[in-house]
Amino acid sequence: MREETHGDESHPLQVKQYLGAVSQVQPARVVMDVNPEVPPGEEGVQISIGTYVVIGREDFAVVGQVGELRDEDRSQAHSRPQAVVDLFSTICLTDMRVIPGVMQPPHIGDPVFAPTKELIEFLISGDMELTNYNPESQVRLTLARLRNVEQSAVNVLPERLFGRHCAILGATGGGKSWTVARIIEETSRFKAKVVLFDATGEYEGLTHSVQHLHFGNDKKACDESERIVVPYHHLSEQDLFAMFRPTGPSQGPKLRAAIKSLKLAQVSRSVGINGAVIKAHKSKRQYQRSMQHHKKEVEALYAPFDIRLLPQQIEHECVEQQRSSTEPDVWGGTNSVDLSNCMSMISRIHDMLQAHYLEPIFKPKSYPSIFERLHNFIKNDDHRILRINMRNLSFAFGTRRIIANSLGRHLFELGQHRCFQKRPLVVVIDEAHQFLTDEGDLEEGLTLDTFGLIAKEGRKYALNLCIATQRPRDIPEDILSQMGTLLVHRLINDNDRSIIERASGDVDASALRLIPSLAPGEAMLTGVDFPLPLHIRINAPDAKPTSAGANFQKFWKV
Repeated sequence: MREETHGDESHPLQVKQYLGAVSQVQPARVVMDVNPEVPPGEEGVQISIGTYVVIGREDFAVVGQVGELRDEDRSQAHSRPQAVVDLFSTICLTDMRVIPGVMQPPHIGDPVFAPTKELIEFLISGDMELTNYNPESQVRLTLARLRNVEQSAVNVLPERLFGRHCAILGATGGGKSWTVARIIEETSRFKAKVVLFDATGEYEGLTHSVQHLHFGNDKKACDESERIVVPYHHLSEQDLFAMFRPTGPSQGPKLRAAIKSLKLAQVSRSVGINGAVIKAHKSKRQYQRSMQHHKKEVEALYAPFDIRLLPQQIEHECVEQQRSSTEPDVWGGTNSVDLSNCMSMISRIHDMLQAHYLEPIFKPKSYPSIFERLHNFIKNDDHRILRINMRNLSFAFGTRRIIANSLGRHLFELGQHRCFQKRPLVVVIDEAHQFLTDEGDLEEGLTLDTFGLIAKEGRKYALNLCIATQRPRDIPEDILSQMGTLLVHRLINDNDRSIIERASGDVDASALRLIPSLAPGEAMLTGVDFPLPLHIRINAPDAKPTSAGANFQKFWKV
């Protein structure tokens, strides 16, 4: 291998320095005796934890990383220092392809080399065709530099980073927000389409080709930001049920019937009185005929209705099913049992409709709809990043999760209509634990599973997720397990690390051991489309997120 590769100085498989030879072979790792005759000089390589190596063979070169160093055993006359190397991928030397995993285990005595910077950059790019490698002609996101390889840029193909979804994980202060900002800035250099769910408003400083939107009267919003709403009639029945949380055998059916009646009252004057439908002592046949006639309008996905009348309409639904045995086609008077069972929900809905923090939903006024702005963003080329500032959305009644789920469902429906085939869309969700719901936390019969669907099926619609969170344990495991690429910053909690290990079998043990010791701004980049885990230092974004904590020294000083 050494003679073959040294013959062509421009060949990307050039090796830099002979490091030693394999002395033991184990499953997925080898032990190498370090060569004492080549001391690291100006062009040399110092072997340390994380050093990348190439083990030479005739047809295959195995790529590995030093995970453990052993000191020389001075009791032996000819002993040498040893390095334990974890094996990750194979380069087929006949056709210059990178193959995940180890095609053929090394043999004892096989030489071990230090790879060139060009080979390392090729491997970390996620590309698999060495002969066609041309970094100048491809879209590549420059995210970071390798921590232990000087001047080696981490230029990643977007299809490798986002193609199987991506998760950015890390405790507070680990650099997670910087990573999100850097990724957003890099995508904005190309003809990308990215929707950013900004949970805390910390990405206000993004400027390049960004459209800013915000909910409510946000006085901290940047001057370019536009106020938007989520009209309640654009929420599905499941969304409204998740907000109003009907319980017991009566509340759910009465809520569903009331919404249906209010939608009918919008299109039929024969049954609607001042926007509501009074059923007590009224003819069933007239209502049923009108419902049949306007079935298409009433069952439309986003049929309008006056939600201010919902508490009143629920009361109108609490009637006897017939006035008497001789009048089965006429509703009777008030059913006091049903009304009593529904009073708690009626009171709750009344309070929610009056709450000022829910005005972006229940009192949309004339502000533009978020759904309208989503459509415009997808159709137009004016902006590449759509940032939705969700800082002013309330946590009460699960509002944040429900609104995010509704937006996700809308994007998923657009994906099903092939809207992203020529312009792949990435949905970046910061503080994802605020939005992604474990279905076990919901009432029986309710679902907020849009992002689970996107994680499982979004790839075929060119719709991909990039989630960021400091609490991996709060992310539904069926979503986290679909994340093909992980950018893991410092995590101290054992539960978080074990969840990462369970969710992704591609995270090796040596990478997990490094996670608690990562410095701020450092991360482990690993995934099914990367031939080896990378210990990287994220490049600082131009627009740094405003995620700093309180300045005690400034404000507590006497």
